[in-house]
Amino acid sequence: MSNRPRMKRPASPRRARVLTREQLANWLASLDPPAAGLSMIDGYLAALVVSPRFIPPEDWLKPILGERVTWADEGTIEASARNTLFQRYNEIGATLSGGPRRYAPLFLRTDEGEVLIEDFADGFYVGMQLSLDDWKPFFAQPEIGIAITAILGHCTTMISDEDRSALLTPQAEELLARSWEVVPELMEMLHAKLAGSRNVEIR
Repeated sequence: MSNRPRMKRPASPRRARVLTREQLANWLASLDPPAAGLSMIDGYLAALVVSPRFIPPEDWLKPILGERVTWADEGTIEASARNTLFQRYNEIGATLSGGPRRYAPLFLRTDEGEVLIEDFADGFYVGMQLSLDDWKPFFAQPEIGIAITAILGHCTTMISDEDRSALLTPQAEELLARSWEVVPELMEMLHAKLAGSRNVEIR
């Protein structure tokens, strides 16, 4: 039997304190060194939700926010941040499972309105790394491979912008520039085909 501590969940979701997006963004930026931003965390959570293997919270919280958030006592700002991530994780799962609202990823935008998907893609890639061996068998499926390429083609941690531009044709570059528009549909498909393949035993 494992002696690993179990993470405490709030006794009641209604009493669990959560942060607004602005409060969470400000808290993340105040950390030293600063933690990942909202868009990167959103991509990270999306990868966890659609992953072909379920990853428990105590395994995915530490890589993105560290141990002090994972094991924080209720009533602290760290616990509120953790509750907020749980809330967003559940929200993504509900919308991708056919909830009343459509999944809406959190992308950054410039003052001119240009959508920036890079942070989201970076977070998605980090999330994939937690169960990469489970993802690999699906890469050869054209529909899934294209979807992953449309997302990870924006990932700055895999390849630099300069190298990516050198490899892509102008047509491919143009398609990637607009891929943010279809991310909701891509996530719905990945959730159905990947998360739907999980071997879950119900007792």
